[in-house]
Amino acid sequence: MSEADELALLEGSGMGSVLEEAATALAGPLEHWELRGLHHRPGAGVTGIYALRYGMPGGSVEGFLCVTTRRVAGDFPRSVRLAGPGGTALLVWSHPHDPLLPGLGWACDPRSVGPALFGVGAAGLTTLGYRPMRRAVLRAEGAAETRYLKVLPAGGAAALRRRHDQLIRAGLPAPQPVASPGAEVLVTMPAAGTPLAHRFMVNGAAEIHPQVLIDLLDRFPRTVLEFPEKQPWSARVRDYARAAVAALPEESARITRLALRVEELVRSAPAGPIVATHGDFHEGNLLVADGGITGVLDLDAVGPGHLVDDLGCFLAHLAVLPSVDERYRHVPDAVRRFQEAFEEHVDPAALRARAAGVALTLIAGAGNTRGQQAGGRRAGARGRLRAAEAFLDVHSGMEPEVS
Repeated sequence: MSEADELALLEGSGMGSVLEEAATALAGPLEHWELRGLHHRPGAGVTGIYALRYGMPGGSVEGFLCVTTRRVAGDFPRSVRLAGPGGTALLVWSHPHDPLLPGLGWACDPRSVGPALFGVGAAGLTTLGYRPMRRAVLRAEGAAETRYLKVLPAGGAAALRRRHDQLIRAGLPAPQPVASPGAEVLVTMPAAGTPLAHRFMVNGAAEIHPQVLIDLLDRFPRTVLEFPEKQPWSARVRDYARAAVAALPEESARITRLALRVEELVRSAPAGPIVATHGDFHEGNLLVADGGITGVLDLDAVGPGHLVDDLGCFLAHLAVLPSVDERYRHVPDAVRRFQEAFEEHVDPAALRARAAGVALTLIAGAGNTRGQQAGGRRAGARGRLRAAEAFLDVHSGMEPEVS
């Protein structure tokens, strides 16, 4: 089954019988279900998150089931393996019993987190993000204090803590880790500042000079070069192009044309030296105040890489914001302002290729927006495709220059 078929399966009405069978096995009789999000990773299957209502003797109970086409070996609690339409092998689990995130159950339990982190009977918990089998981020509140919890696969919490510690020792504004009794859960103090994304919505972050970002990255310590090098997003442009085609099959020619152009420029334009990098550098991972950076978040990919990839990542995420929310009306001018400044530090062709490549990788992710209908997801995906094309002036009537 192709990735496009997997997407169609998980967002189709045929999932009703699968969810009914899974609900009966894991919780109780199914009364109602609703797709809340699709998570598509090239070569790693598609996962759907479904809100369910169960009919129980004492009344209706709400919960979530996750269904994945990814092949995951092993036996896991509160999960069941089923055959979907056409015999597709599916793994279904009851949230928060994620098969690859052993600490998620603890992190989602107010009566476990409350005493452990705040000395209170129960914590207030808010899920800020959940990528099935990859990671989850929650905000915990209690005793007038706040902590952030990041839940990771086996071995991930210790590696992430080392990255935090190294950046803090270098004087960078990374959140301070604190003791965590949860397995594979990194707990941190809040970082100061306002999300940079908010400033882009308000005024295009006019008070933030692009050089501030360059200076921040220049301060990353060379000690992080000891971590494994993460492939830049653009290195897998063909894989992400296939995922984008699965999300937008009617735009296959445009996506293929763009991917070929990105691949050619990534090969031919100089990337620059290997330096210490963030690895996932964008406005969602930066906090600001008074024109400066006060918080650097999401440090999982910190390690050796190229400055041009960090800067290209930043531009790509910035450029797609209007396709996420129409209130980002100041973003086009901001993209031009930051791009012109970045091109003074890295090769312009390499920067544009990386930015286009990252924007292409975000096309399939348009389906991850919670509660968004299929038509809205496709509109968001097309907006991301246009943003990617704009970096290279590639459009539906222009052939790529490839050798």
